[in-house]
Amino acid sequence: MEAEDDLVARFYRDYYKRVFNTEGFVGWSYRKTHRAVEAGHPGSPSMQILEIGAGTGEHLDFVDPSFARYVMVDLFPEPPERPWQDDPRVQWLVGDVSAPILQGQQFDRVVSMCVLHHLDDPAGAMENIKHWLKPGGTFTVFLPSDPGLLNRVNRAMFVTPRARKLGFDDYEVVNAREHHNHYWGLRREILFQFAGYRIKRRYFPFGLPFADASVYSVWNIAKPLEAP
Repeated sequence: MEAEDDLVARFYRDYYKRVFNTEGFVGWSYRKTHRAVEAGHPGSPSMQILEIGAGTGEHLDFVDPSFARYVMVDLFPEPPERPWQDDPRVQWLVGDVSAPILQGQQFDRVVSMCVLHHLDDPAGAMENIKHWLKPGGTFTVFLPSDPGLLNRVNRAMFVTPRARKLGFDDYEVVNAREHHNHYWGLRREILFQFAGYRIKRRYFPFGLPFADASVYSVWNIAKPLEAP
């Protein structure tokens, strides 16, 4: 039997991009989620953005290119093939977002693409995010509705068959191992951690604010101007 770390690492190394970032319904849907996260977020020449759990850095392609600084944090080293390698505004940092990193630094936006489900300490990460946000800044969260009904149906009908077609038969195992936290627990933690912040959320694809009736939601959480 393949070791857990080997199985997960093999999926992200050899299959993740091919499953999600290419053709077909899964690829179209995946690109749509990135666009949904960036909707309503125009850039500016002074904008400083932090992306936590950057993965392969694929979200940067969907960000308005008018920014001053874009920092990507991930547990893994910077990918060898990176289109931003000649852009001095873009920085890659290896680190744990639940740990005391980036001390004293603040950003206009913090972006999280399907990261909170994976963390051992999501509460610790959210505490850090509150410090990383400038007053008036926005925390944008892509939050899958896993293990909600429609999310599981979407995975069973589209994502798992796509992975299997490409030669990887254990996507459901990888998902089970990687998604340590469920939607309802994360929702409750977000509402607790960011009490007093202005929270707007949209549920996709039908706009119904229920985990069982959505595949994912996008949260925009604005820090009050008077917050420390």
